[in-house]
Amino acid sequence: MGSIVESKKVDKVSGKTITQFRAHVRRVGFKSKSKVFSSNTEAKTWIRNNEGDAALDKKAAGRGLTFKRLIEDFTASAHCKYATFAQLEFWLELFGALKVGEISRRDINGAKLILKNKFARRNTPIGVKDTNTKLTPATINRYLATISAVFNFALDQEVIDEHPMKGGKVKKLKEGNGRTRVLNDDEVTRLLDAAKASDWPMMYLFVRMLLTTSARKTEILGLKWRDVNLEDSVAIDNNTKNGSARALPLVSEIKELLAAASKVRPLTSDYVFFDPKHPEKPKNIDTVWRACRTAAGLYKDREDVLDRVVLHTTRHTAVTKMLKGGANLAQAAIVSGHRTLAMLKRYEHLAAQDSVDIAERLLGGKGA
Repeated sequence: MGSIVESKKVDKVSGKTITQFRAHVRRVGFKSKSKVFSSNTEAKTWIRNNEGDAALDKKAAGRGLTFKRLIEDFTASAHCKYATFAQLEFWLELFGALKVGEISRRDINGAKLILKNKFARRNTPIGVKDTNTKLTPATINRYLATISAVFNFALDQEVIDEHPMKGGKVKKLKEGNGRTRVLNDDEVTRLLDAAKASDWPMMYLFVRMLLTTSARKTEILGLKWRDVNLEDSVAIDNNTKNGSARALPLVSEIKELLAAASKVRPLTSDYVFFDPKHPEKPKNIDTVWRACRTAAGLYKDREDVLDRVVLHTTRHTAVTKMLKGGANLAQAAIVSGHRTLAMLKRYEHLAAQDSVDIAERLLGGKGA
C-alpha cells in the first residue's frame, strides 16, 4: 500500500521554503520503502512503479507455498483424474523445493527437453521397468497437461495470479496420427476364443465389454457393482478420462454374463473385475492380456509398432465398427464417451471403404 506525506523545510542556502513529498510503499512480508520527491506527481509515479514491483514479488514468492505442498494439496483434492503418479512424481522431483510462483515457462520448457530424452516405463510382474523406447510426443503432452492442471488448481486456490503456461508460453509437441490398428472379424473371434481359455475367469467378459462399449481399460476396470443397472441395461462409469460420468450400454450377452458373475462375487469387493488375491482392488490385467494376445496370434504380428495390437485397439475397433455400421459421429460419441466430435474425426478414415462403396453406387454411372 502506498502513501505520500507532504512536508516543508527552509533551504539553508537560499532561505526559501521548500515543499517535499515523501512516498512510502508498505508491503506485507517485505521491507518497506520510501523516497523523497520535489513534486507530488513524481511521488505518485514512484509508488505506482514500486507497487507493481510488489505484485511481481508476490508472484515470485508464490504466497510462500512450495510446489511439493501444492502437489500434496492437489492430490488430496482429487482435482484431476487423468494425472498419473508417474507424471506427478516427475514434476515433483524437478520443482518440489521451489515456491510455486518461482516456476517459470522457461523451467517448464526446459523440462520438455528432459522428457524428450526420458525412456518409457512399463509394469511387469516383478515391478516397474524401464524400456528402450523414449516417450512419444503424445505422452509428453500428457505430462504437460498434468502440470497445467496443477497450476490451474493453484489459480483456483489463489496461490498464484498468473498461469505460467497459458497464452502459448509452453507449446505442446506435434503428435503423430497414433495407432490405427482395427481388428477384423477373424481377429476378434481369435481374441475372444483366447479370452475364454484364459486362466482368469473374467477375461472373456472383460474383453467383450471393451468391444461392445468402446470403453477404455481403466473405465472398465474401475467399474463397481453399485454402478451396474441390469434392468436399464447400463453401467454408470464414474472413472472416465475427462472426469464426467457416462452411461455404458450393456448388450444382452454382457447382461447375462454380469448377472452370472454377480452371483459368485466376493463380499469383500466392490469391483466387478476384482483382483482374486486382493479383492479390495481392481485386477491388474497386464499379464493375462499379454497371454491372451499371444494365444490369439496377435502379439507383434506386424512390423510397425504403431500398427500392432494393444488393449486400446478394442476401442478403435468398436468406434470404427459403429461408423461402418451406419452410426454418425454424434451417435458414436454417445457410446464412446468422446467429448467432442472433432476427437472422433480421426476414426473416419478407418471406415474409408464405405465412401468408396457409396461413390461407386451413387456416382459411378456415366449418366447425369
